Amino acid sequence: MTQRVVIADGDAGTAEIAAFERDRRELLRRGFALGGAAIAASSVPLLLSVRNAFARATGDAAILERAINLEQVAVLAYDTALGRGLLSPALRRIVRRLRDHEQEHAEALTTALTDLGATPPAAPKGVGDVDKVVKGLRDVKTQADLVNFAIELETATVAAYHEAHAELVEARLLQTAASIMGSEGQHLVVLRSAAGRDPLPFAFETGAA
Repeated sequence: MTQRVVIADGDAGTAEIAAFERDRRELLRRGFALGGAAIAASSVPLLLSVRNAFARATGDAAILERAINLEQVAVLAYDTALGRGLLSPALRRIVRRLRDHEQEHAEALTTALTDLGATPPAAPKGVGDVDKVVKGLRDVKTQADLVNFAIELETATVAAYHEAHAELVEARLLQTAASIMGSEGQHLVVLRSAAGRDPLPFAFETGAA
């Protein structure tokens, strides 16, 4: 199927759309698509908001809230994937392990946030909340679709943590974010291997093209 992208007016400025288009072309070059489906127009501001999720937050507490939400969304996405009955036994074990990692990240970040005296965000409720981060989970039909979706989600998460390093103030939180980002990068290696791709196309994973 021919890949196509539709870009319509949205909440992104010209420079942001240009950045998205650059990243989109690189992702397509690397085979980064979900079941051959087009990237919807609404995904432009959506993916940009994920890439800059932490950078647009003000203060460590706000950044932690965004991070917790991303991790909880990943837990929900992996739980949904596990419930679809599309995974082989071996890949199911892998996805279960990745899901548990995301839960551990969410719990560590929640502890850090409460230590700052802030209240953790409400947990996501369903696939609609996953769509706010990365679209496509409800449309997957095969194991390959699920793996590709997970790669997209993990890439967006790595990009967000990379942006966080320019905004976080407390050293301990920088260390926590760096550790989690490294873990998400390891997830990408595992998922790319499962998809038959180059597991380590970059020397240092940042989620950027």
